[in-house]
Amino acid sequence: MSKLSDLGEKEVVRKILARVATIESGSVVGPGDDAAAVDMGLLYLVASTDIVLERTHMMKGMSHKQLGWMVAAVNFSDIAAMGAKPIGLVVSMGLPRDLEFDLLDQIFDGILDCCESVKGEMLGGDTKEASEITLAGAALGTVSKRGILLRKGARPGDLLAVTGTMGLAAAGFHSLMHNLTLKKAEKAALEPVPRVKEGLVLSASGMVTSCMDISDGLASSVHALSEASQVAFEVDYSAIPVEKEVAEVTKATGIGTEEMVLYYGGDYQLLFTFKPEGLGILRSRLGSTFSVIGKAKMGSENLLIKGGKTGHLEKRGYEHFT
Repeated sequence: MSKLSDLGEKEVVRKILARVATIESGSVVGPGDDAAAVDMGLLYLVASTDIVLERTHMMKGMSHKQLGWMVAAVNFSDIAAMGAKPIGLVVSMGLPRDLEFDLLDQIFDGILDCCESVKGEMLGGDTKEASEITLAGAALGTVSKRGILLRKGARPGDLLAVTGTMGLAAAGFHSLMHNLTLKKAEKAALEPVPRVKEGLVLSASGMVTSCMDISDGLASSVHALSEASQVAFEVDYSAIPVEKEVAEVTKATGIGTEEMVLYYGGDYQLLFTFKPEGLGILRSRLGSTFSVIGKAKMGSENLLIKGGKTGHLEKRGYEHFT
């Protein structure tokens, strides 16, 4: 009998989805994308859920306020990936009985601040006793029927792009672990920003053919888009935007820059494809806040171009249970 540790999170999810796929559903977008979408007449209602645990998510140096921000941010990030406008968030909380109320109050400060940052509401939730702080969020949003962004839809010739930079959250994690005090990187790790504004622009452009958020690493996300769209990608490593803090962590710890840029999670930027003729439109609306890092092509093997050499892009990243 296989254990979850034998399978890994992605295989566990695949097996669950195989069961869910056999059940007739009225949703427009069911399990398997960043969020679900339900037809509400003029619009789609988008819904997603994500969980944050004290033991696995509360890294060194993290405050309870930042833990609250985190549960809101990771949920709104999925809403952003669908091109949706947030409505709000519900959060169910498992809480130790000896937790000081002031710390719970700080968790709520973080949740409320993140909701306000994306113009969403704190809609409610539930509380129960638990052995550790457990925050289960569920975010809601709306998107036009023509503007919904999905993981599938990329076509050969489309350009591949990312918002923001890669590897900064990983640099922040290691800065905290090794007391490097790289404040910008640490903030990226502790307070990820859901890219709602960017998602809304991508949705409105009419040029984006697929999209997802980058939670488990860039390489893992490229493979996810590839599988959903049934295309392959060529990724130009030199075109991936990387901030200097990543190199500083490499110098201080010996952890490779490529490792942090491609295979670590936590950046919560958007990875998307778009029609080449849309470059001017997106550049005029998003400026330099996104970078083209590759293109889609026929085939099934995702490639990494680095230093003039082309090789296989490994299919790995952060994964629970393993």
